[in-house]
Amino acid sequence: MSSHDDHDLTALNRLEDLLDAYSDARLAPRTAILARIRANVLAEAAATSAVAAAENRLRLVEPRRAPSTSFGARFARAAFALGFAAMLTLGTSLAVLAAPPGSPFYNARVFIETATLPAQAEARFEGHEKLLEERLDEAELAAASGNTVALAAALDAYQDEVVAATADAGTDADRLAHLQAMLAEHTAVLTALATRLPDQSSIEHAIDSSSKAITKIEAKTHPARPSHPPQGGGGQGGAGGGQGNDGSNDDGRGGGGEQP
Repeated sequence: MSSHDDHDLTALNRLEDLLDAYSDARLAPRTAILARIRANVLAEAAATSAVAAAENRLRLVEPRRAPSTSFGARFARAAFALGFAAMLTLGTSLAVLAAPPGSPFYNARVFIETATLPAQAEARFEGHEKLLEERLDEAELAAASGNTVALAAALDAYQDEVVAATADAGTDADRLAHLQAMLAEHTAVLTALATRLPDQSSIEHAIDSSSKAITKIEAKTHPARPSHPPQGGGGQGGAGGGQGNDGSNDDGRGGGGEQP
């Protein structure tokens, strides 16, 4: 074997020794290195396990909370809808009860005020009187502002109230007398309005309605009596019959007239 071959063998032996040393240091670590590696692996595994467990707990908890959240949302929406509906109802009711003549809700207001009058006769009649005054006041305000639409609406309601008040007054003498006096005062006010606004036929209609009501009241309080006594047997014969009852012996008059 030549010297060159010996040199190669020596180099190979050194390389083998280096590889063995590297293997011992890196591929076959000592106990301390193995313990450190094991600790790192276990720590990483524990962290991964904790993360997975936390995710599982979240998945288990979230479905339980969802129904509660959903119910709360539904309840909140329902409460809002009911509150909004109540506000609309209240607002509409207030708008109706405060509706001025000529407005879209005025007829509904008049109907409600008439329908809610008391059932007791005296209280109901007082309610009619109050409504008559309100309708006339509304007509005067409308006339003063030049609102002919409101004037016509107020006087139409006034005429209906006159008819209703006359009917509910019945035959009570005190109520009839009070209503007659009130309508007479109203007629004077309406006549003054007609003088200021001669082109408004609604005023004339209201005056006519009040006049007719006064005529009906007078007919109830002072019934008409016949101006002539009822006829008897006819003409002079009736008078003759009366004389016969007094003892007269005039057969011609007592018989109901002269005999031919």
